[in-house]
Amino acid sequence: MKTKIIACVNISKIDSVYSWNGKIQNSSEYIAIFKTVTKNKTKLKKKIAETHPYDVPEIVEIDVTSINKSYLNWLIESTN
Repeated sequence: MKTKIIACVNISKIDSVYSWNGKIQNSSEYIAIFKTVTKNKTKLKKKIAETHPYDVPEIVEIDVTSINKSYLNWLIESTN
C-alpha cells in the first residue's frame, strides 16, 4: 500500500508585500494549507522545501490541539 503524506490541501490566491534583496516587493502568490497527521509532518516539510521554486519558502506548522473526532478519523484514514 502506498502511504499518502497529506489528506487534503487548500489553495488560495493572495497578494503579498515583502522585503526581498533590499527592495519592497508586491506580488500575487498562493497560500497552501496542507492537512496531515503528526507522523507525516517532517516528510511533508522536506518535500515542500525540495520542490518549492522559492529560495526561501514559508513553511509554517499550525499545531492543532483540538480537532473534532470525525475529522481526525478521516484525516488518519486518508493518510494511511
